[in-house]
Amino acid sequence: MAKKTDEQQIIRAGDRIIEREELVKLALAIGLEKKATRPLAIDLRNQGAFTEYFAILSATNGRQVAAVAEDIRLFFRDELGLMPVAVDGREQRTWILLDYGFLFVHVFQEPTRELYSLEKLWSKGRYMTPDEKELSELLAEIKAALPKRSAAGSEDLDSASL
Repeated sequence: MAKKTDEQQIIRAGDRIIEREELVKLALAIGLEKKATRPLAIDLRNQGAFTEYFAILSATNGRQVAAVAEDIRLFFRDELGLMPVAVDGREQRTWILLDYGFLFVHVFQEPTRELYSLEKLWSKGRYMTPDEKELSELLAEIKAALPKRSAAGSEDLDSASL
């Protein structure tokens, strides 16, 4: 869950603290689970940018763009307590932006990604291209650290039977 501090939120999966750079990789990992391609993260902290990180993914069509963005949004909300400041592009589905303040998650259809070419625009940022295995392992580790959810109503049954 997310807890607000003076400077930034502390994000936890159970007892495990998730660093911001790991959240960037986590967004990429969730996208790859939905068959997104070309994962890329850019560290913009020393670039005078309006955010600290970009996570960029490609999808083959509008339906996949929406599915990838929605899976990332729901995981961050339901499992980590992180809500986006804004979500843009849901209607067009060629480019959906999830704005988390410190992190912008961009999910593009490939032609739109090529057109806007964020990689070239922010070429002085530090590129992070983790391999799929690393991303998959991080996602598995975070999921394992999350508190186990019980079946709905199981506590009620137990207390009612006492």
